[in-house]
Amino acid sequence: MSKEILKTKFKAFSIHLMLSFFLVTLLLSAVIYFWFPLEYLGISSFKGVTLLIVGIDLIIGPILTFIVYAPGKKSLKFDLSTIAVFQIIAITYGTFALYQTHPLFVTYKQGMFNLVHANEIDLDKAKFDQLKVSKFSAGNLAFTQLPKDPKEQADIMMGVDMKGEPDIDQRAEFYEPYENHLDTILKNSLDSAELFSEKMLDRPRKKFMEKFKDKDEYAYFPVKGSSAVGIIVLDKKTAQVVTTINSNPWKLTKK
Repeated sequence: MSKEILKTKFKAFSIHLMLSFFLVTLLLSAVIYFWFPLEYLGISSFKGVTLLIVGIDLIIGPILTFIVYAPGKKSLKFDLSTIAVFQIIAITYGTFALYQTHPLFVTYKQGMFNLVHANEIDLDKAKFDQLKVSKFSAGNLAFTQLPKDPKEQADIMMGVDMKGEPDIDQRAEFYEPYENHLDTILKNSLDSAELFSEKMLDRPRKKFMEKFKDKDEYAYFPVKGSSAVGIIVLDKKTAQVVTTINSNPWKLTKK
């Protein structure tokens, strides 16, 4: 293969790569802005799905263009069109997957927060109008109210364990407005002294302490996402989310 042909192939590869990079960057920026609040990015499904989009659109697509591109080739338009269709299908599937798995709700239950995906919940069953949010929204806070009847609680747990029914966090009929339960939530905060003790102090917690100097101004809770468990940080005055620390709240650091 001559240097001239290689140069032409590399030019086609570079143009394809730049166009793909621009489109993927634009798409992921919009996805983060609308569907994946930065507070939950590290514990959500964002990384896994994004790797699929990046792998196909930024790696496989341009490489295929490099392979098939040859000036004057009769099937060149067909080959490039096929690659483009392949990429469009991949990016469409990836975008739909991100929509389905974005954190629609962040629910509180018994001292812990949980990320609830858009495809996990039927909002028509919500009892409060303010909780019947758009499925295109993200990071809505809700309080999960357990049934007072122990038998009903047991029936729900049995349904989850034995029948594969949705857990109570994915059932909008048990959601109540977050702001109605702020006192209950805040009094169950993790012990900050223990959470930031020497034996627990990993890099994410150190970075948090560098940025937020007075750790006692905040309340801390475990938060479970689709890919990891972290620590959600609330403002003690408003109980609103400040940030999330990508660190297992119960894991000791290695010495």
